[in-house]
Amino acid sequence: MKTSIKEISQCVRELTITIESETALVDYNKIVNQFKNYVAIPGFRKGKAPISMIEKSFGAQIKDEFINQKLGDYYKAAIDAEKIHPINQGEAAEFEWEKGEDLVVTFKYEVMPEIKVEKYKGLKIPFESVKFKNEMVEATLDEYREKMATETPVDTADNGNIIEATFKFLSDSDEVTKEVNRKFILGENQYAKSLNTKLIGTKVNDEIKTILFTKSQESNDKDIADNIKDRDFLVKINSIKRKDIPEVNDEFAKDLEYDSLKDLKIKVEEELKNKIEEDNKSNMKNAVLAQLIDENKFELPQSIVKQVAENMAKPYAEAYKMELDQMTQMYMGVADFNLKGHYLVEEIKKIEEIKISDEEKEEIIKQAAESVKMDVEKYKKMYKNQIESSDFTYAAEEDKIIDLIKESSKFVALPKENKKLNKK
Repeated sequence: MKTSIKEISQCVRELTITIESETALVDYNKIVNQFKNYVAIPGFRKGKAPISMIEKSFGAQIKDEFINQKLGDYYKAAIDAEKIHPINQGEAAEFEWEKGEDLVVTFKYEVMPEIKVEKYKGLKIPFESVKFKNEMVEATLDEYREKMATETPVDTADNGNIIEATFKFLSDSDEVTKEVNRKFILGENQYAKSLNTKLIGTKVNDEIKTILFTKSQESNDKDIADNIKDRDFLVKINSIKRKDIPEVNDEFAKDLEYDSLKDLKIKVEEELKNKIEEDNKSNMKNAVLAQLIDENKFELPQSIVKQVAENMAKPYAEAYKMELDQMTQMYMGVADFNLKGHYLVEEIKKIEEIKISDEEKEEIIKQAAESVKMDVEKYKKMYKNQIESSDFTYAAEEDKIIDLIKESSKFVALPKENKKLNKK
């Protein structure tokens, strides 16, 4: 056996294995003899048919069985001989082999790269914390109003009403070929202005003929293709409702179980400030990790990233009845980021010899208890398993490293394009 290894990337290798023709033939003939013992050839007792006849009748199956049985053996022998440690099962590229020839096959496999932390102090980290603004309280109250809004049936359609309608597709001879139901707000939807205008003043069970989109509009309705968007449709009105949004006053606050509007605003402001503080802390940590990853670039084996992404996606795929592969792709970027951050933190931990002392652990527990307004001893009993877990220690060590990086680094303004994205 001869082997050669080619580096494709930091994580991907190609292992080419050459099995000399004599060895390959010996292994192949073992498979032929296995066939000879259990296949039946007309005119011969089982196990007595000539080899040439066995190969003539079952040549393709024998060859497939030889490849299936021996390729794995050759691969294992090669990685043992080379003393390499793939993190996934190598995949064989397509290849051709004929009796009397050397068997040459190439396997592609992944390895963990060597992770080196070149720079983790004195970084320039793009980050700007969010600051509380009074208008955030008003925006939150508006969200509450929307959630508490009611719908009241009305006789005649007007702008702002909620319309439930049936769109009827028409053939060239005005026969209905298909129907779809839609719900939208009159005057505030994706459809053509002419549709909205014609619906004003209509009543339940009225039916109008109209286009749904103009020629220049892009159809965002999944059932209305661009080639029919400006054809006539019949639109039948099934229901018309007025959306009643409550006024923000003391009664509104009492409906939310507060004594007064003043009490509600105080509570909303407190919750917003707490959320902003937590979000800023989390986003700052992510900004530190993002810059750390950017300063110490390395690749990760995609098989590991995919496995982590799949574990993240599985609960959501099950909950929303989506294909796991489709949902997994949505989590690949997050999984890659989290894994890179983890590996870099682990390397810095070794460099800095990071440990959490008993005193530091007690302080962390104390702060956690205070954040939920709980007695420390009661907190310890309630969260005993979490406190004693390895996850608790890892999180504490990670926070210590993040603080270490922050102390020696400088936070700078976000690039303009990032600010635009944040505003959206």
